[in-house]
Amino acid sequence: MPYSWGVSDETLFKVELAVSSQTEKERENNAQRALLRLLTKVTGLKNIPRSEEILISLKEPGRFYSGFSYKENAETQDFTITYNFDKNLVLDLVRESNLPYWWSDRPQVIVWLALEEGSEKILSSSDNHVFQALLRERADDRGINLKLPIMDFEDRRLVSYKELRSGLAYNIDAASVRYSSNLSLVGKAKASELSLDDPYFDGSWEFWFEDEHFIVDFESLTAGESARIGVDLVADIFASRFAVFSGSQRNYNWIITGITDLSGYASLKKYFESLEIIDEFFVSSLSRDQVTLSISSRASEEKIRDLLVKKKVIHVDPFYRGPDSRFRWGRG
Repeated sequence: MPYSWGVSDETLFKVELAVSSQTEKERENNAQRALLRLLTKVTGLKNIPRSEEILISLKEPGRFYSGFSYKENAETQDFTITYNFDKNLVLDLVRESNLPYWWSDRPQVIVWLALEEGSEKILSSSDNHVFQALLRERADDRGINLKLPIMDFEDRRLVSYKELRSGLAYNIDAASVRYSSNLSLVGKAKASELSLDDPYFDGSWEFWFEDEHFIVDFESLTAGESARIGVDLVADIFASRFAVFSGSQRNYNWIITGITDLSGYASLKKYFESLEIIDEFFVSSLSRDQVTLSISSRASEEKIRDLLVKKKVIHVDPFYRGPDSRFRWGRG
């Protein structure tokens, strides 16, 4: 099963921050923090290097967002401000600063967390638990498409707390299918018996990606610190695979076979036009069942190829030995 992809530009280029008022001064004071958080989302870097270009931009963060809105919390009477950033201006800054760019096409991940805090349960999307809010908050900070299971009868039939806790939950992949994902972040978190009022947690996070197994243990951490470790594990792996440095443009020639009619050609053209990783392309030749593309991109050819192969958009032709890259079209 291919990955489920997609974080919309609308989501990626928005930043929400908690504020105490709707004054212009507070909005301007928080704009710098919002810009740094946005740069973390779009580059995949937890710490943004303070280059000359970045330092200049932080002095005038207001020129990078095109609008803002407020939402009031009726209980606390505090506010949340949402900054809507201008995608083109932000990407210009990323390129000028020679930072990597991690586009919005990001795999979706399901979190299966065995939580022991007085009682034992698997964290669900409807739980009113601090872990849920903290996981979502950190996922938003890093631009991760993260979901929690609903833990209804079907989920409980496939995955139990004891199986998840013991590392024997062999049906996680099957349980994740209903959420249109085959990528699972599996966690175990146990509250310290000495601090149930304001607990610290011991546990671990595990993640499987591209036949690799990643695991990180944690001990005596707050819920926020524990959630951060899990989300950062996934985000750092994704960023290392998918983010590309904004260097000079390079040109590649690709031969795409399996284009048998006009609808297939239209599908290919529309798809390549939508790819953020490609700056521009044009059809250099067209024959009965194949198209030759001239592609310009700041990403390496390997990065582009690996992304499209993972999405099953193209299939590598193992028998072709010509000078250009040759693939078979995988979409209708």
